[in-house]
Amino acid sequence: MSGQQTREPIINAPLPLTAFALTLIALHGLRAFLPEQMNLAALYHGALFPERFWGWVNGQVLMPSGAPAYPGWLEAAAPLFLSALLHGDWMHVILNAVFLLALGKPMIEILSAIYGGRNAGVWVILFVLIFLTQAAGGLFYLLLNNPSGPLAIGASGGISGLMGAFLLMRDGASARLLSRNFLAVTGLFIVANYLFALIGPSLLGASIAWEIHVGSFIAGAFLGRAFIWDALRRLDN
Repeated sequence: MSGQQTREPIINAPLPLTAFALTLIALHGLRAFLPEQMNLAALYHGALFPERFWGWVNGQVLMPSGAPAYPGWLEAAAPLFLSALLHGDWMHVILNAVFLLALGKPMIEILSAIYGGRNAGVWVILFVLIFLTQAAGGLFYLLLNNPSGPLAIGASGGISGLMGAFLLMRDGASARLLSRNFLAVTGLFIVANYLFALIGPSLLGASIAWEIHVGSFIAGAFLGRAFIWDALRRLDN
């Protein structure tokens, strides 16, 4: 009698990464069943609203559209991170969950090699990378949509940050932000996102916040370079 064959898991990714991807899907599912007023409240507090942000910066109380500016710095900063937890539709959240798993797995392998195994500290670094680059992309979006612009939601900023970090760090210690290869990849990423933003409304029925993707990608590359520098510094000690 032949030995039992082990089945491959449906989602072949580390548990914390899988749990985060499923959390994004579950949160969107929860919103689908919320009353409209509560759903709007989630967007009101969690989505990036350029008009409300710049109204807060300029000390305004009520915006031309009738929406109030953020009342303080905490309310203005929170959407930079919370926007990652909100999505427009099922396709949006499922695509982001798939890309999160696809990019997060090789990224955690690189971080594990640098920081001595897949320990709790490495997972903290990964999620800090995701949310910091999400916030950086959000800031870039706000800068390019001043004084107003459409609201923005979705975890694609943090995912773009993962991509920027991974594409830089895969070259190892020799990786450079201004290397010809990485500059070519960055240029291709920017052009592809801009073109996708142009055809997104007709192709997917939704707008694409290319500014967030680009800002997060670049922020991820800088953080990736910082991780390499830290690894080399510790090797020298």
